[in-house]
Amino acid sequence: MYRYQIPIGNEVLAIYRFIYEPVDSNMYFIPIGVTGLVIDPNINNELLGLFDQYKTQRVQIILTHEHYDHTSGVIWLQGIIDNALFCEKACAKSISSIRGNNPMLVAFVLASKDRADGGHRYDDFKKTYLKYILKADCSFESREQITIGSLRIKCISTPGHTLGSACYFIDNSIVFTGDSLIQDSPTITRLPESDENAFISKTLPFLKSLNKNMLVFPGHGDPFKINEAKYL
Repeated sequence: MYRYQIPIGNEVLAIYRFIYEPVDSNMYFIPIGVTGLVIDPNINNELLGLFDQYKTQRVQIILTHEHYDHTSGVIWLQGIIDNALFCEKACAKSISSIRGNNPMLVAFVLASKDRADGGHRYDDFKKTYLKYILKADCSFESREQITIGSLRIKCISTPGHTLGSACYFIDNSIVFTGDSLIQDSPTITRLPESDENAFISKTLPFLKSLNKNMLVFPGHGDPFKINEAKYL
């Protein structure tokens, strides 16, 4: 677990990052009074300790996109605490079916790692994997602004990696990009659920237009500034 202290106006925002080890994807938690914001849940019991620490009674769950490594903790979290699930409209449609939650990409990554070092990650994953469907409580299309406690969050659809990819902005100084922007890797747009044309025509120009000092919390890897992104 990693903790970041980010100045927002006259306050300091605490942002916690948890890593889903099999594929190094990130979950984020932001405490906001009795409400908490969880972005891209994975199963991690350290999060429960933070709920106790901050007296969190309810969480708003936000998904950056519909891939398994960014949704795998939703069912777990829904069984623990009062919650609501929010995402982009195409993401909501995808996660509403078992097929849309197929962990094909995760399985591919684990199998590749196993071939490289003789590990057994893929076999271990198959033993614990459970099929699921998810229902978003609310979704948006193109652009939206939501309020969680004292935070106003701007939601922007960024199709490309998937049709339901989105970025979430806090105070025009922080953005959670999921897999739409990762520091040292190009955005993957060759998957069946990807849209390379949308990424090139819409999302890439939008990302390039962002403030170069904006702090990025990506779907994989450490936080970085826009001007440190290798493939922008």
